[in-house]
Amino acid sequence: MSVIPNAVVAENFKPYSNPAEVPRHSFGQDPPPARPLGPHDTITIVVISRLFYNKGTDLLTAAIPRILENHPNTRFIIAGSGPKAIDLEQMIEQNVLQDRVEMLGSIRHEEVRDVMVRGHIYLHPSLTEAFGTVIVEAASCGLYVVCTQVGGIPEVLPSHMTVFAKPEEDDLVAATGKAIAALRANKVRTELFHEQVKSMYSWTNVAIRTERVYNGISGAISEAEFYGYDASNPASWSATRGRSGVQSFAIIDRLKRYYGCGIWAGKLFCLLVAVDYLIFMFLELWFPREKTDICPDWPRKTVDERREPGVR
Repeated sequence: MSVIPNAVVAENFKPYSNPAEVPRHSFGQDPPPARPLGPHDTITIVVISRLFYNKGTDLLTAAIPRILENHPNTRFIIAGSGPKAIDLEQMIEQNVLQDRVEMLGSIRHEEVRDVMVRGHIYLHPSLTEAFGTVIVEAASCGLYVVCTQVGGIPEVLPSHMTVFAKPEEDDLVAATGKAIAALRANKVRTELFHEQVKSMYSWTNVAIRTERVYNGISGAISEAEFYGYDASNPASWSATRGRSGVQSFAIIDRLKRYYGCGIWAGKLFCLLVAVDYLIFMFLELWFPREKTDICPDWPRKTVDERREPGVR
């Protein structure tokens, strides 16, 4: 199995270079101050999402008042629409947060960058997520990302760009506070994020990796070259080395990642992986790899051999 990520056109998601280019919306406030941030500068947290249960809108609704209470010089910009929008609006009314939470409603994709560059942190409280292109776009815009540790999200961005949280209210509040503290202490070089994302998720890179997969399937490159191992050396493949030829994570590290996939799902995944691993180790002892018969490649006909007799 080969995994190829989505790509992002990084040129469409650049950090602001001139404060004058950042649009002013209903808050009517100035763009984010040039970094480094001062102790009393306002930190803006951006959320761009469909407002549905699976996107963690309930978590967001519960966490926002606590985050704003713990961090006075903080405000939110929320873009998106959905059935859970009414819950957010009621929360704003009940807590009198109209001057600190701006709801933009539905926005077009070409407007996403204009909203993102107004912020410092991107908050992504999703309960389920396969990839999460929006967090790549946010990092490309120079935002520090706070996201839940579910689905494929932990594999999308490097750790210095993200703060992970369990899909729980308390942990989300704590992770956001940690991100705010890191920005105020100038421990995060967000101005470098754009170029890093550009090199990781370019369409050129995705095209090269896709072409390589097709070349491996069609036989244009050898199996050893495709999988990255020395076919003449049986010891070059091991139980801890994947077919990609890249040393994979130790079992304990993989269990930690599976554990973060959900409150109940994470525990179930860890149990299944542990059982599978024990079965695998038993089979390795009972029937060693060197005793396994390898099926030879089926002889392939050449183009001339496929032609019907008498046909030229």
